[in-house]
Amino acid sequence: MPQRYIGSPPSLLPHFLVALYGLAIVYASLQPFSPWIAPEPGTPFFLFAPWPPRWTRFDVIANIVAYAPFGCFVALVPRRRPPLGRISVAVAAGAALSFVLETLQMFVPPRDANVIDLISNTAGATLGGLVAISFARSAAAKRRVMSWRERWFVSGYIGDLGLALVVIWLAVQVNPGIPLFAIVFDPSAEFGATAGALSGHAETDVAAALVEGAHSAFQLLGVGLFLSLLMRERKSVGGAVLLLVGAALSAKGIAAIVLLKPAAWEHWLSPGVSTGVAAGALLLLAAISLPRPAQVAFATVALLLSLLTTLLAPDLLFARAPLSMFSWTYGHLLNFNGLTHMVLLVWPLVASVYLFVLAGQPDWGRST
Repeated sequence: MPQRYIGSPPSLLPHFLVALYGLAIVYASLQPFSPWIAPEPGTPFFLFAPWPPRWTRFDVIANIVAYAPFGCFVALVPRRRPPLGRISVAVAAGAALSFVLETLQMFVPPRDANVIDLISNTAGATLGGLVAISFARSAAAKRRVMSWRERWFVSGYIGDLGLALVVIWLAVQVNPGIPLFAIVFDPSAEFGATAGALSGHAETDVAAALVEGAHSAFQLLGVGLFLSLLMRERKSVGGAVLLLVGAALSAKGIAAIVLLKPAAWEHWLSPGVSTGVAAGALLLLAAISLPRPAQVAFATVALLLSLLTTLLAPDLLFARAPLSMFSWTYGHLLNFNGLTHMVLLVWPLVASVYLFVLAGQPDWGRST
């Protein structure tokens, strides 16, 4: 390992990922947050409900997949703990979180709290913990990951938080109902047609295209600059940004093929979005050569503008996901749509605050 990396503080990346991913699980499990209605008198606690409870194979798989990353991140938090201790922490954390949320779901009318969900969620956390153990037991793998992390990205806790934010942003790009590098649902499938019928004008589609294009351009510019500001060396910025764009495009494309009906496959990459991505890429090419303080300003402005462009068509901000586009069961899909939309709306604000904190670090921004 190079000399400059020796003595670096222990990474808090797993801690940040646990916190951010845990908040995402809570939001997805409890939305919508109203109305809250007490269970009818005589309703048994979900643990003591008649057996077997209602369940589907899709629900079980979705619950396992949802809690597996959480269990993995939790198991990676302890720095020096044997495998049994790591898996115990992962199982306990997954079971405790699931138990609390299933209990709260008894007060949410659209939800069905049952033991199968608790078992599935705990199984997912256990599976994630096993994956973490296999990584933690390999000293060579840990050295390679830490060397890679310290070589390419800003070190310390502030760098760990930035990487966690990038991971969360990339994860929500999987939703194909939201166009590439946008933050609102594609209105062309349902909302645009409904709004156009109500208003009697075709301008709704034009406005939607302009909003989507602006979102994509500003998001690509802001997120690209955000990543570049986390890099140690300027010469690595171009490759990192291309890798990020490629990963987002791949995640969106694969999810579109799997989740969407064939007729709606390409709605997430409309002409307006394609034009916005191209414009954002050109702006990004020019912006990454600017001094880092200027990049902070440009990244913050671009991220905030990606939110403000919704004022051009404010109804789009509250548009629901066009569920007719999807070919899978809608139960968990509704929760996932709400979660990804909220994360994309909040992310620019959190990232903007983070950039100013990063710029205030005494040693940040030195050429390397």
